[in-house]
Amino acid sequence: MENIQKLPPSDDTIEDTEAQCPECHRETDRLPSDHDVDLFEDACQEHYPLDHHFSLVWASLSWSEWVPFTAEKHEFREIPKEPGLYRIRPVGSDFLMYIGETRRSVYQQLNELRYTLKRTDLMPWSDPYTVAPSLWAWRDAEGFEFECSGAPLDASTNGRRGMEHLLLYRYRQQQGESPLCNFGRFHPRYRRSTNRKEHLRGGRLEAGQKDNPAGGKSSPPLSAAGKPGDADWMDLSWSDREMLVPEKILTVPAGPGLYLLSDPGSQEIVSIGQSGNCAKRLLDLSGKSWDGKDLQFSVHGVEESVLPHQLWELENDLIGNFFEQNRRVPEYQFQGRTD
Repeated sequence: MENIQKLPPSDDTIEDTEAQCPECHRETDRLPSDHDVDLFEDACQEHYPLDHHFSLVWASLSWSEWVPFTAEKHEFREIPKEPGLYRIRPVGSDFLMYIGETRRSVYQQLNELRYTLKRTDLMPWSDPYTVAPSLWAWRDAEGFEFECSGAPLDASTNGRRGMEHLLLYRYRQQQGESPLCNFGRFHPRYRRSTNRKEHLRGGRLEAGQKDNPAGGKSSPPLSAAGKPGDADWMDLSWSDREMLVPEKILTVPAGPGLYLLSDPGSQEIVSIGQSGNCAKRLLDLSGKSWDGKDLQFSVHGVEESVLPHQLWELENDLIGNFFEQNRRVPEYQFQGRTD
């Protein structure tokens, strides 16, 4: 397993001020931090800074207490009944396994997920819960026990998905990597179960078999630099904007990359994406109607050795930063996507 770093201790000191911990409401002293003071407010030594991914008010959401997957029914009812977001961590850890969102009840989503993991002898199928095989593999390999926390969110489907991207973006900015089960990440010594229809059960790889590429390292988080649409947004080198038509797309080099689609009039980014074959993906997109609009594209090439989950991570950083700056996702970001 990768060495996942805790937040580093600070050498700075902050004058003690009497305050109230937002988690247990006890009077306490202000914690020092090497981060911006505005982001890390008052908390007890047993608790976490407000912007920490374990905080009960992370990203200004109202998170439930952490509840073990093994909890009795009455204790598990601490999980919100509304649609929203959720996070999963190993008990006693300093990192997250997964961040997710659901249009269903968060309680229902997590309750069904934990029952999917009841069996210890068989890896679950990848449907209906795509994260279940990965959680199972890490538990089987490392002996992890899991606990979860949920937050209701009264928002549109796009707003909820955008918040999921924001949480993943901020987590990556803090931790330097993604949760172990997001973006298709998997334990390197296990293969994933397929869906029920394909009916290929996953499990531990035999000695001598190559590692699962999905167990490779995270892509380092992109630098939070510039504004969406800038030529160097997120410290990347974006190509000049061209019209989304086949003759212009033919100039795009073969290989993996990131792309932006924008409105020529407003210059607004309307979609952010990635592909192992960026030119082919753009050619496919050029055939869509886009509500009758003519769009432009811009690309940033990525090394051929990039892994699929690393491309998803980079795309997420772009969407998360866009959401952080605009409080919404691009207009066509989830067009055609279904739950």
